[in-house]
Amino acid sequence: MSTPVHAAKPGDTVSHARNLMLRHKISRVLVVDDGRAQGIITKKDIGFRLRKNDPDWRHRKMDSAALSQVMSTDLVSLSPDSSIRDALLLLVSHDISGAPVIDQGMVLGILTRTDILRSQLVAQLDIPVHEIMHEPAMVTPEHSPVHVVDLMKKGAGAVIVVDDGGAVGIITESDLAFYVDNPENAGSGTAAGMMRPTIPSLPETARTREAVAVMLETACQSVIISGGNGIKGIITRDDIIREVVQ
Repeated sequence: MSTPVHAAKPGDTVSHARNLMLRHKISRVLVVDDGRAQGIITKKDIGFRLRKNDPDWRHRKMDSAALSQVMSTDLVSLSPDSSIRDALLLLVSHDISGAPVIDQGMVLGILTRTDILRSQLVAQLDIPVHEIMHEPAMVTPEHSPVHVVDLMKKGAGAVIVVDDGGAVGIITESDLAFYVDNPENAGSGTAAGMMRPTIPSLPETARTREAVAVMLETACQSVIISGGNGIKGIITRDDIIREVVQ
């Protein structure tokens, strides 16, 4: 598990939680009161608010909301003596990316899917990436954030931005959550404005252990698999996790 847990109070704002995520390079913030977990807010919770079909998301009106108003209170937790395999099964069955480790009501740490990527359980997986990669979700630079959010809500772990048949960027949950619209910037309000131009990639001959190493090194949960004719597929952290579960 990761410790210490970066937490906020129920009365803190969404802006405060997002700043904690940026500062500590984390994907979720536990909402704690007197040492006891009250709820959780994730990058996905923040990023998916961009789906609102009005201009409010551009001005980040959500930023001033108290965490108690937007956090998820349906917490799934682990005990300190849970095995890694049991923890992994719990995360997959509840379709969540992390869970606090709690003992007698007190928060001791947090276990995430990225923590599990560093475990010996995952290190034992060593198969060709083409066996578990899948077809990526793709958009053009002109597509809207709303379209990107819709693709992610349908299960895309990341969205590749393509132009003239080639990949020019990638959009992840982090890019959605931390995106701030600036009309003065070129491409603002489009996929081009929120994408990151550096795309982690591997050849189609790579193996899963190489993909895991790239994910951990680049802090990106997706790796593009390329071949002689361009993009062959994409492999994500969750593809790795699901394979380990099976």
